Parts: sequence; structure tokens; C-alpha cells
Amino acid sequence: MAGAGAGAAGFPRPLQVQAIQSLAEEGFWDALRRLKLDVLGTDDSPVSVTGYYTPRRYRSSASFFNLRPGSLASPSHNSIGDRNNCPVPGTLINTNNMRGFQNLDRQFLLKAEAKKILHDIISGNVEEDPALLLRFLVISFSDLKNWRVYYNVAFPSLVFKSRMTLLSLQRASKALSKEEAASLYTSLQEWRACSETTVVPFFLVSISSDSSASIRQLKDWKACQGNSEKLLFGFYDHGCRSDCPGWALRNYIAFLSIRWKIEKVQFFCYREQRGQPDLEESLIGEASFPPPSGWDDPDHLPEAIGWEGVMPGKITKEMKPKEINLQSMNPASQDEEKQLMHLKLMGWRHFPVNIDKLSRIRVLLLGAGPLGCEVARLLMTWGVRKLTVVDNGYVSTSDLVKQSLYIDTDCGVPRATAIVPHLKARCPAVEVEGIKMEIPMPWHPVSLSKTASVLDDCKQLQTLVASSDAVFLLTETWESRWLPTLLCANENKIAITALLGYDNYLVMRHGAGPGTRSGAMDEVIGRIENLSTEDVLGRQRLGCCFCNDTASSINSMPNGTLDQQAATLPGLTSLASGKAVELFARMLHHPDEIHAPGDTAGMDTEHQLGLLPHQLRGSLPNCVLLTELGNSSSNCTACSNAVLSEYRRRGLDFVMQAMNHPTYLKDLTGLSDLQNSDVSPKMPASIPVNSDKLSDIRCLLLGAGTLGCDVARILMDYGVRKLTVVDSGHVVVSNLARQSLYTSDDRGAPKATAILRHLVERCPSVDAQGIQMEIPMPGHPVSPSEADGVLQDCERLKELVASHDAIFLLTDTRESRWLPTLLCTNENKIAITAALGYDSYLVMRHGAGPAISCEASNVVAVMDKFSTKDANGRQRLGCYFCNDVVAPVDSVSNRTLDQQCTVTRPGLASIASGRAADLFTRILHHPDGIHALGEIAGTPGEHGLGILPHQIRGSLSQYNLLTLLGHSSSNCTACSNAVLSEYRRRGMDFVMQVINEPTYLEDLTGLTDLMKSAADSQVEWVGESDEDDFIEI
Repeated sequence: MAGAGAGAAGFPRPLQVQAIQSLAEEGFWDALRRLKLDVLGTDDSPVSVTGYYTPRRYRSSASFFNLRPGSLASPSHNSIGDRNNCPVPGTLINTNNMRGFQNLDRQFLLKAEAKKILHDIISGNVEEDPALLLRFLVISFSDLKNWRVYYNVAFPSLVFKSRMTLLSLQRASKALSKEEAASLYTSLQEWRACSETTVVPFFLVSISSDSSASIRQLKDWKACQGNSEKLLFGFYDHGCRSDCPGWALRNYIAFLSIRWKIEKVQFFCYREQRGQPDLEESLIGEASFPPPSGWDDPDHLPEAIGWEGVMPGKITKEMKPKEINLQSMNPASQDEEKQLMHLKLMGWRHFPVNIDKLSRIRVLLLGAGPLGCEVARLLMTWGVRKLTVVDNGYVSTSDLVKQSLYIDTDCGVPRATAIVPHLKARCPAVEVEGIKMEIPMPWHPVSLSKTASVLDDCKQLQTLVASSDAVFLLTETWESRWLPTLLCANENKIAITALLGYDNYLVMRHGAGPGTRSGAMDEVIGRIENLSTEDVLGRQRLGCCFCNDTASSINSMPNGTLDQQAATLPGLTSLASGKAVELFARMLHHPDEIHAPGDTAGMDTEHQLGLLPHQLRGSLPNCVLLTELGNSSSNCTACSNAVLSEYRRRGLDFVMQAMNHPTYLKDLTGLSDLQNSDVSPKMPASIPVNSDKLSDIRCLLLGAGTLGCDVARILMDYGVRKLTVVDSGHVVVSNLARQSLYTSDDRGAPKATAILRHLVERCPSVDAQGIQMEIPMPGHPVSPSEADGVLQDCERLKELVASHDAIFLLTDTRESRWLPTLLCTNENKIAITAALGYDSYLVMRHGAGPAISCEASNVVAVMDKFSTKDANGRQRLGCYFCNDVVAPVDSVSNRTLDQQCTVTRPGLASIASGRAADLFTRILHHPDGIHALGEIAGTPGEHGLGILPHQIRGSLSQYNLLTLLGHSSSNCTACSNAVLSEYRRRGMDFVMQVINEPTYLEDLTGLTDLMKSAADSQVEWVGESDEDDFIEI
């Protein structure tokens, strides 16, 4: 081997190395995004990851350290590699939010990874797996909502207290004789051709006295001693510079020094050119290094360098993250993933939704009216992607504010036709078919000329039910549900009924069809004549919607007045639709599905989605929700064994007889022998609605998201015609199925602008304004450069509250409700809050502002002499913040994605919206308005509209509905006299101080002293509602 000793130009000198650069493919970050969303959830524990290292392959550029889609697979799947992919173990730390990413102690993490390398050296693990010397670290934040990833990569390198010295360095072709070079070339080809050795990045080169070269693994080092062989310590060098080796040499030297106590080595930097050894560019050099001390201490935490892009000695806090945008990857499938994200986020803390099952299930909707529109939209929000909609009606002008999907251009179009593009506009992935047909009904005799057509409709309905997995009965007449109920019982299909009264509703799931009693002579005969009273699981069958009928099906159309045929309170549709879809989703996730027994409120359940009731009956005026259980009746005109046996025996002849002979079903089921009573549903007398008052009132909606869209639409249905909507956000794909008014045409548009068009499409006479603005919030300090803009927003919000009669607080965060609450109390305005948790909701009206004490004689005294009562001398009701024991703070930055986003059960927003709009109209029609007392369910209401509660809290998992009453707190951070006095004294200076100083409100209201006193007394405070329970939309 030709020599090149010390003393050559530039030597000795400090050892410098060429840093490694990472190349993370988009597919790797997409795989991380999926792993986070589908598997990791809120778990931010370190994850094992595999990188791929390779020697330099082209003379003009260094090789990258690669991260590929398969890098996140388990190590056993990554351990094979190939000649251009040497697998290297690494650690990935993916934080739950940007603040967590920014707050990572990067230097500590780097040292922790370096300690792993040190341990592998000392323990001898490196000799078995040399790639451990190349351990790497990735820190990242995967912004799932915006499809961006922020990250940094480190290649930890142990730092010697004294310098490593480079004694010589030259090209391998010059350092070796021709014979040595030729032999080494051949050996390298063999090493790289072998699948076992090609992935080993550190090795020994032994050159004998006869110039023959051989390559050995590190574990063979002892065998190479004492043979008078020349040893080169070889490694795959990623670099391309001729004046310095690659980064891997640093930890290689540390290994040689610590493990083998070597102080001077000759090293070989192996590089390739197009897959072949390149000895012209490979380097051979010599380096010396003093042995480190104290590194064998198991508690020693070595110094380390290695953050990509950071020069040694620089502060890691100055390190800027890299950013990658994944929005360009598979835009079509990306849209669908965005729409389903809220379902996947449900699995992070609550319940893993079976998205595959939901996407495959085929759902038949009978009815495309108010219930049909809302149920179809909510089913898509739950991930249902196969819908068939049947309806015989046409869109009319009166439908537009009642039915959430139709717009003015649909008037005169069949509803079954019109509904299809509206569903596709909200969810392009949905497969939806609209079928215009009339559902044949009993007690509606058929003329001879129409018999063939009616039979065709019967056959088509038979086919539709048989080919569907679940059927929703959402038609507008009672008797139109008879034939679908019969067919579902016969086919053992899931059937959900939603039925509306004027101010009450029924939602129920039908029981399974009957099993066959044992001992049947023949299977076909047994299915007709040997039906059991139990289902196939041996359980008593649950009833259908006709099981409590004692009058058989009746013709509900000719004898009913117009208000009896169609009149319901506007918010009722949203409540019933939400309950129906949630009942369906709950049943689908029950292991027994249609055969599941019926639960009632108060029962214990271990299922994460809560109870699975049979029937739900609700009343708006009484604020009552009942869970009822009823078994299949032997006299039922739709699902009894007598009816099913006759249908199976005679088929559609039986159906036609039921239509043409009013008493036939009674006689068949034995109802004729029972005492008849008038069971035609009695509609309560309608409460006179003050339409002039509703049309003149000015409503301000803060928030145009899921709640904002629904509340705005329901208010228009009530007759409200003056709306102002405030929101700072833009419409994104994930909004489309959940937020009822937006379509794919609105993507990227400000919500405050987009919502206006949809409101006018449904009600041309509405006077609507949209304002795009941020609501200033406490706990979100502003910089001096931002202060003027925030102050302008405060003043603008103050003007908006003052110029409106009622304000709905429907914003995304808790703290964004603080300033509107303060302003409403100060101006004595009606304020309604609706807030959602995962499976629970809160709807409440804020109390009136305080009266002025009679002792106040001037302006200054007014600010200091607020009464604890309102202007009517009544104890003030509390606001949204009255139960808080801490001031509102930033609730977003330090939260996980499922806490930042709207992770709620899809039907919840419809239920809460209906309650909020209904509560508002009750206040408006109460003679005392905002000063009305809070009433509790079970007590007689003072007025015809029923009770007027202060707070309504509902739970989908337990099917609880509570009406609560709470008075204004003297320590409230939003409506207490202390806060109002300070606001009236200092105005917006006070508001800006609240925004910038997190503890100011607590000090002002006495909460600081209260909490200190509680701590001294060892009192554990338990708030009435945990902040995590109500994540607002």
C-alpha cells in the first residue's frame, strides 16, 4: 500500500466531516399522518422508525438519508434492505400540537439518542449490528387538519472533549498499489453482491502482504489481530467531497476508541459510481484521537451534535422546522378522508367507529321531506355512502326553510330528483339514487285502472327493501309506513321510524322478524305457518311502530286539517332526525344489531356509545325525553305472525286486499274483537306565534359552523327575517357534510359570506348580513402591532351587540364567548348559548343584566351600585361562565387535534340547534322576556308554550334530558357586578387588559382568593361541567 504520511500539505488538522442530509418522501409523511390518525391518536410516545442509508452513488452529489413510506412499519419488516437501502434504526417523536413541537427540548432529546449509541457501543451491540452507529432522530408535528407536517431530523454524534485529528487523507486509488486496488475492488463487489453483507455499513478491510484484500465484519476484529495484516476501518461514505470524509466516521471513531481502545486508525471511505466501487473517489485517511474518560458510567449523558442544518455550537432553539405540504397528494381521496376525519378522531378518546361497515351499508330512505333531508345529511356525516331516496312529492316554496337541502331553483322539481345533487355537492363520494314513486297504503282503495301501477310500486318497494340493509321510515303519513314495516319484518331488515307531532316526536327502531318454531315439517311451510314469537336469537321480538295501534291503519289525509297534516314546531325536525341517526349508528355498532334488546334510561351499559333504546319519545314544551320498551304485539297489523304468515302465503294479493278492504287487517289480527277506541293522533292546539315580532327581531349569530348553519335555518322557519352572521373561518371540505348549508362550491370562501347565499336561496325575503371578523378572546395576548386591529374588533362587536335584539353564542372556543357574554349582560340583551361535547350538549339562556341600586344618584354611583337582581326585582339567572372557577384562557394551542376540532357524535348538533331555536322563541313569547324565571321539567309552565328552562343538558349515551337552574355568581368572570362595573368604568382598556393578562379576571372577581382559600382548606373543586365535555362548534 502506497504511503501518505503526516507532514503532507494541510496535515495534521482537526477532523472535519460532511454532514448527512435527509430526504423524506411525501409517502413517509402521509404514512405518518395515517398512523397518527388511525393508530396513535393522542399517544405522543416515541415511535420506532427505519431510515435508509447508502454510500455515495454519483460523483456529483452526496447521497441522502432516506425516509420512505415503509419506514414506519415494524422493524422486522424493514430489517432486510438491499444494496442501496441499508436499514438504520431511529426514533420518531410526533407531538400532538404545534406548541408541543415548539417546546421540545431538542438538545436533551439529542443527548438521549446519543446515549443509546453509547450504550450500544459499550455493550457490544454495534459489533452485531453496526448500523446502530447511525441512529437518527425525527421530531415532528403532523397537522392533520391542514395536511402539513413540520419536522426536524438529527443524526446524533458523540462529542469528544478533545479534538479528533486528521493526519492524512487521499484518494484510495493513490493510497493503494495497483494490485491492492484490484483485489479490493473485487472484494467490494462480492461484499456488495451478498444480501447479508451489502446492508452492513461498517466493516474491516484486511490487506495481506501479497496485496490481496478481504472484507470482514466488525465482529471478526479479534480474528484479524496478530496476523501482520494491514487493517482499514471501512464504512459507507455518503459524501462527495475529496477534502473530508462523511458524517458516519465520527461515531465510528467513538466506537473504536471506547470499545477497542484504539487511538489511531486508518479508515476507508467507500463510495460508488453507478453501483460499482469507485476507488478514484473513495478516500483513505488516518486519524488520531485521545481516549474519552468517564463514558463507561451508566449515568453519563454524553454531549452530542447532529441536528440537520445546525452548525455545532449553535443554539438549537434557533432551529427552524422544515415544512411539507401534503395537499397535492390524491386530491379526490383526500377530500373523502377529510370528511371522515371527525369519525376517526372519535376513536382517539371515545369509540372506534367502524367506518368500513358504515361505508358499505345500503340505506333506503322513504321520504325526502324535512326528515328525509336531515337524516340523509346526517347519515353522510356518520360515513354512510350508499343511499337510495324514495319520494313522490315535488319541491314547493314552503319546503325551502323547512327542508335543509332544497333551494329556490328546485321548486317544481320532484324531491327524489332534487335531493341527489345536493347530497353529492356535500359529499362527492356518496352513491345516491333518487326514485320517484308513491308508496301503496292500506285504506286507500285502488281503482281497477290503477291496479297494475300500484302492483308495480309494491314490487319495486319489495325489491328496494330486499336489496337494502337498513330502512328509514320518514314519510308524512302514518299509513304510508305500513307496507315498508311489513316488508322489513319479513326480510329481517333494520328499520328506523321518526314521526313528528306538533311539538313532540317519536323515534324508534323496529324489532327483528320472527324466527321459526322447531319441528316444522318443511322449511318453506315453516316460514309461513310455524312462526315463533321470538327472533332467531331466541329473544322476545321488539315491536314496530304499529304494535300499539288498536284501530288498524287509517287514512290520515282526508279528515285532517292543513295544520294537522303538516304543522310541527320548526326545531322538532332537527331533534328527531338527530335522534334517529344516532339510534341507527348505535344499533349498527351493537354486536347483535337488529336483535339487540331494548335499553331504558338509567340502565348500566359498558358500550362506549351508551344505551340502545327501543323507543324515544320527546316533548319540546315539557322538556321531556322518555325511553320506552315494547314487545311485538300478536294483534299488530304490520309485524304480527298472523300478518306475516298471510303475506308469505299470498304475497301481493294480500297487500291489495289490505288496501281495498278497510276492516280486513282488523279481522285478520283480531282487533275487531277488541274494544275500539279513537286512537287517531290528537294534535294539540297550536300556540299563536307572533309572526310580526319574529320578523322584526334582529338576531346576531356568532359562529357560522355546524350550529350556526342549523340555527340560522331553523330561525328562518320560525319566521325570523333579520339575521347577522359573524365568523372568521373559511369553508373546508370537512365542513360539507357536517354543516348543513355549505356545498363544494363554497370551498375556500369565508363562511360569513358563503352562508348568505344559502340563506337567501331558502328564503328570498330574509335580510341577512355576513361579517368576517375574529372575536377577541381572553388568554390570547396580542402584540403591540396587533393591538389596534383587536381594539377595532372589540368596538365593532360592541356595536353589533347593541344593534341586535338577540345574540346566539355558537363559536368554536369557550373563550370566544366571553366578550359577547359581557356585552350582552351590559346591554341587557337576550343571549342563547349552545355548546357540544362528544355525546352531550348544553343549551342555555343567559340571565338579564343587573338593575341599578336605588342608592345610585349619579354616573359614578351607577358603576358601583349594581343590584344583585334584575330590573323586575328577580334574582338574576347565570351566564355560561357562572360555574367557572378559573378565567377563560387559550383552549386550543395546547390541545390535541380531537380537542381542537369538533369531535362530537354527528346527530348532536341538530339536536342542540333545535333546542336553542326553540328556547329563543319561548323567551320571545313570554311576557317577561329576558326577565322570565327559570323553570324545571315536571313543574307546570306558567304560559301556553310550556316550560321556559334556564339550562337544558342532554346526553346521547345515557338519554338523559335535564333542566337546570343557576343564578348569577358574584365571582363570575363575565357577568358579575365587579366585571360590569370595571367595564363601564374603563371600557375597552379593561377588555384589552383581560386579553393580555391571564390572571386579571381571577384577581378582579375574587376567584384567586377563593381558590387559595379552597387550597388551604384542602377542598377539591369539581366544576359542574368539565371543559373537555363541551367542545363547541
